[in-house]
Amino acid sequence: MKKILLILLIGTGLIGCNNIQETGDECGKNTNCIKGNLYVTSSEVASIYVDGIYTGKKTPSTFSLTSGKHTISVGLDISRQYLRRSIEVTDTLQVLNLSLEDIVEPTIWKALFVGVPTAKGNTSSGQCSTHFSHQDLNDGYDFFKLNMREHIEPFSYNSVKWEIDRRDLTKPVELTYNPENKWYTLEAEQGLAELDNVQPGEYDTVFFFWREQEGYCSFKSSYFGLAWLEPTSDDARKTGYVTVKFNPGEKSVAGRIEQYLVEDPGVWTHEWLHVVIEKFYPNMQVKTPLPPKDKLILHSAGAYGYKYPWLEWYKDLISGQVPLGQEYSGIGPEALLNCTVRKHALKQCTH
Repeated sequence: MKKILLILLIGTGLIGCNNIQETGDECGKNTNCIKGNLYVTSSEVASIYVDGIYTGKKTPSTFSLTSGKHTISVGLDISRQYLRRSIEVTDTLQVLNLSLEDIVEPTIWKALFVGVPTAKGNTSSGQCSTHFSHQDLNDGYDFFKLNMREHIEPFSYNSVKWEIDRRDLTKPVELTYNPENKWYTLEAEQGLAELDNVQPGEYDTVFFFWREQEGYCSFKSSYFGLAWLEPTSDDARKTGYVTVKFNPGEKSVAGRIEQYLVEDPGVWTHEWLHVVIEKFYPNMQVKTPLPPKDKLILHSAGAYGYKYPWLEWYKDLISGQVPLGQEYSGIGPEALLNCTVRKHALKQCTH
């Protein structure tokens, strides 16, 4: 049975074309059943991008494009690979089958995980300190790596590949207290000072991990992590910066992480997204979601219909598939491939 599809208008040279008839896989053999000038297929069902912008369509699909050069890419839904080919579109119908021969090599993103064995500061109970054991830091590190490699990489169709280093500090770190918001933090300038040999362009993001509370000693504040939203600034050494204060409560660190994995598994992914989606990519004219008044982009999930614990929101933000009117927004594989925080510091971004 023939299936009637509606082609959406998108701002990438795509021309609206209603009542397009397709007959599934047979269209690849019988092009008379297609109205348009480009028919896109792939080895498995995939999301289709035209000139780097998600179209809202899956393979196989037909498009009417303006004549000229276009870049057609797909993100494979199951194997999470990104395939791309540039073609010259004419008025004559072309059938484009993207295969693993068209796979795009990922861009390397570099992260540094910094374990803080001892955090100290002045509290209402006086000067005190909290501590992580080496095993606690190992557990936190494994949780961190899981987010990087099981969320960010596949959500990007593996256009991102993380290289991760780790350092554990040897000296206690003095926390900063802000009386206005009553937060204890490890400020970017302060934390990075502990890593005096880290240079701009060495890492895309540095993540600090320290303990919020232990016994009577409490540095409790109303946040899990803080991300500095200006990764291109000198204050952050032109490096993404995140500080995570972790409170195991009555559980072990490993036990609390198990709870997060069930209830809110993307907390590290959340903090990294703050670094890149609030100002970094919007400043490069990447089309990101529009936040409601007085909200950050990442905190606007509910306004776009997404539900807690937000993993679908993170996935669509990273892949550039957040609906915005009749179009789509988010970072997308092309932006992730073209520019990282580290590349920006080294002036190596391709666009």
